[in-house]
This record gives sequence, structure tokens and C-alpha cells, in this order.
Amino acid sequence: AFSYLFYAVFPKARFTIPLHSKALIASKTTSKIPKVIWQTNYTNRVTLPVYLNYLLNRMLSLDWEYRYVSTEERLEFIKSHAPDKVVNAFEQLLDGASQADLWRLCVLNQQGGVYMDIDAHFVWPLSKIIKADDEEMFHMKKENNFTNYFMAYAPTNNHIEKDLEIVLVNKKKKKIEA
Repeated sequence: AFSYLFYAVFPKARFTIPLHSKALIASKTTSKIPKVIWQTNYTNRVTLPVYLNYLLNRMLSLDWEYRYVSTEERLEFIKSHAPDKVVNAFEQLLDGASQADLWRLCVLNQQGGVYMDIDAHFVWPLSKIIKADDEEMFHMKKENNFTNYFMAYAPTNNHIEKDLEIVLVNKKKKKIEA
């Protein structure tokens, strides 16, 4: 309700999510899943609700590093860290959401960490959710029905590598439209 009132008065107001934010406190523990949160969007200039969401997430992840990656930076990451077949598939995708889906698999496979959609939020401190021995964590809507708005993986996870292969095969068979 506050945001509606705010934008009635300041309709063009936008707030900047930082590209990188170091952990705000030193971590007391290590984990197999690197303590890095990844997010992407077409811009880091966001509306008040999205910015407040970012602030809430940072409060609930004080011992985690934060990295925002723009649309353009996703391509640069893929070019720097993925094989040519992934780069080619990525460049054929015209839809930003499809590009983000492929990028999140690549970044989590390469670097590990937590990916969450820009409009998703934690309801509990992240370090209490992810335990030191966890190698993966994701959300299921129903049995065998996974979501990709929140994913946490240790680097070089077999499940992500299989998912990447499925995406590439589907793209080649034109099951994923460019």
C-alpha cells in the first residue's frame, strides 16, 4: 500500500541495487555451497518494492556476498566460462528470461552459490537455511515439479550439468524457441 502512495507522488523514482556487495559480517562457518547470492535483471535500477526486497534479503544474509549481473554481463560471463556450444545456444535465445535461465545454470555450475529471482525474498536467515554439508537446495512446488526462482548449489554439481545438457539438446531440437 505504501508503494502505491509513494509512486502516486514519485512515479519515476528508481533505486539502485549494487553490482557487488561483500559480506557485511564475517562468516562463522564454511559450507560446500559458496556464500554468494546471485541475481539478475535487465537493470539494477528498480522500483521501491524490489529495492526493499533486496534490503530485506541482505538483512537475512549478512555473512553472504551479493552479486548482481545485468543482461549484458550474463553474455560476458557465458563467453568467459562456458564451452562454445553453450555460448552459441545462449546467443540464439532472444527472450531475456530464457537467457537468465541458461545463465543461472552456468553460474551455479561454474561458481556455485545461491540464485534467487530479483523479486524473491528470504523468510529466514540464509545461513540457518543452508547447512555446511548441503551440496544443493531447491524448491519443489509438487512432487517432481521444481521451480528455478531459488537454487543453491556447490560448484560442478552433477544435477546442473545434466540440466545444462537437457537445455542444449532441447534448444537443438527447437523445443526452446529463440
